[in-house]
Amino acid sequence: MKFSILAVLALLNVAIATPVLNANAPRDTTPATLAAGATCNKDGSMGNCQSGFCLQDVNAATGVCQ
Repeated sequence: MKFSILAVLALLNVAIATPVLNANAPRDTTPATLAAGATCNKDGSMGNCQSGFCLQDVNAATGVCQ
């Protein structure tokens, strides 16, 4: 009897702890890949350069993929 109660409690805990998929969440959250010469931001907010290098001046708002 004690085992049955513990088993039921364990199953309830697993059911509660299971993450729920948000239907409104975007499916693809990977940033875009930018070609050489494209405008980019050093923080990757516009996407990531194919080469992995965004040349951006300290005072500039954007840079250029190298």
